[in-house]
Amino acid sequence: MLFDTYEPKGLLFNMNFKESEGSYASYRGDLVLELGEVGDAHGHLKPPVHTIKNTVVLAENDKIKLYVGSLDDLALLPKVLAYYQADFAPDVKVIMFVVNINKPLVIDLGGLSIAAIGMQEGLIWNELIDIAALDKSDFKGQSPTGKIATVYKALSDYKPKGDKVSFDEALTRTVELTRAGRGPV
Repeated sequence: MLFDTYEPKGLLFNMNFKESEGSYASYRGDLVLELGEVGDAHGHLKPPVHTIKNTVVLAENDKIKLYVGSLDDLALLPKVLAYYQADFAPDVKVIMFVVNINKPLVIDLGGLSIAAIGMQEGLIWNELIDIAALDKSDFKGQSPTGKIATVYKALSDYKPKGDKVSFDEALTRTVELTRAGRGPV
């Protein structure tokens, strides 16, 4: 399974699950965008410098078909491609929820059209199923991989909203926003 190859490289972080079902494999959790430095004489790494948070990733036959996650800063988008684009299927759907943009964009980068949606707080999974026009009853009795496959299939005719721009143009449209945190209630 594709995600098994990420584990020894230290790319999986705060993993919720990693599983496979038939030709599909899925992962939810954070993915590393920049490994931490070596922290001790035993070679243990410090925590990653940058991650893409709350990813929802679906691979079919070891090629990523759906790649969704949250970036604190749009400037990190090239790191996503540097680490993971080699595993993307030609028809991959990439949706990024980005903290420091406030209007949706379709970013042309690395030969991909990447949907970028501003989001300072909220749950990626809930936003994703809203975009796919699904509700919780659509997932009744499904495995985690089955749920992500259902979302992927529902997104087959998804057309991202927003201006189509280059990555350089997108960087000029960032705003000074930070992720909204929630503490104990």
